Amino acid sequence: MQRFGLSNDNLLFSEYFLEMDEYETQVSLFITIAILAAFAGSKAIYDRYRKSFTKIKVVVVGAGPIGLSSAIIALRSTKVSKITIFEEKERNELIYTSYQITFDDQSIQFLKSLGVDFDNIEGCWKGNYFQTNAGVYMQYILEKLKLSSNKTPCDIHFKTRFCRETLKDIESIQGRCLVITSDGRNGQSQRILGLNDFSEQYSCGAFGTVAAVERADLREIPTPEIRVHNLNFDLSAYGGSAPEANGTPGFSLKIFGNSKHRFISLAIAKCDLPVVKALRTILDRAMMRNIFLKCFNTYKLSSEPLLSESYALNHMKYSPRLFEIKLSQRSETVAYFDDCDMFVLAEGEAAAFLNFHTGLDINPAIRGLTSLGRFIEMITVADTEHAVSNALMYKMKHSEQLFRDFVKNGIREYMLT
Repeated sequence: MQRFGLSNDNLLFSEYFLEMDEYETQVSLFITIAILAAFAGSKAIYDRYRKSFTKIKVVVVGAGPIGLSSAIIALRSTKVSKITIFEEKERNELIYTSYQITFDDQSIQFLKSLGVDFDNIEGCWKGNYFQTNAGVYMQYILEKLKLSSNKTPCDIHFKTRFCRETLKDIESIQGRCLVITSDGRNGQSQRILGLNDFSEQYSCGAFGTVAAVERADLREIPTPEIRVHNLNFDLSAYGGSAPEANGTPGFSLKIFGNSKHRFISLAIAKCDLPVVKALRTILDRAMMRNIFLKCFNTYKLSSEPLLSESYALNHMKYSPRLFEIKLSQRSETVAYFDDCDMFVLAEGEAAAFLNFHTGLDINPAIRGLTSLGRFIEMITVADTEHAVSNALMYKMKHSEQLFRDFVKNGIREYMLT
């Protein structure tokens, strides 16, 4: 019987080819891995290069404190190539705005990080609060924008109302664009830009009322606020109740605004005290006017003149009843429109406002801007639907958290303590 097999030489020859095949396989695998690594490395370098040079244009609607603060944030970003601001008022009308604005410590530290120098802004300090005229602050920011325009172009269009023709101009902008709407609660830009008009109201857990008085003979000097707590009122002369027994929580009083335009607020946490029920149901304008008058004359600054009854009768504007303090939030504050590669963001009172007195002289909307710089970075380089969604979600979550915090603690922080 014939036997089939391999000689030693044949075995050695076969093993040699097997080793060569294995070697070539390893070399091919190595080369493939090297090519893939080089491609991945090149792609990573390209992505970093592309992202480092990708820019976005920013449009701000409304040159109030929030709009101009937004512009400063955009100016500080390396991702912004140009800033355009639309303001319905003329410049002089803007910088001679009479109302006072107060910055709390958190807002002050944030604005300082953006280069705002409070030592060069006319105003006054009280503890960690800084009071100044809103027009003074806006003039300061306008000057900073002007000085920095050689680095990032900044065009400001005064006496320009935002309308559908303005939108057409924005949609024609080449490249990605962010539009920040900050034209207040009655502004039309959110609707024109396509944000949902629907808003929701939430109770802040308190009742309040507010009065305003203008004294034409005084100058508009920044003035610190005054807070007084646990006040009770005798309403028996108006068919209401006498003061509550000692230890019963009372009203918190706040006097704020500049020396010429003074505001007087009263607030109390939700409760069913007889005095609260009376002030919510009895419609007697003389009763509420006298409460405001006596509160102001008792707790005003020593340098302020007294308010006479006749002056209050003719010049004081006020709510005649206690009402429930609520915060309204726009249901949609950020959106992306793929067809024109445009993001839209609502800030300030365009996103949320209080029916009492927004911020009680303190502008809480500054806190909403603390996430704007990061949001600009995220949307500038967002090149997928997932990245766009992440950026929108980031801003929405931050706004929602601020909103919830204000509903829970805002009135207590700014008024009741």
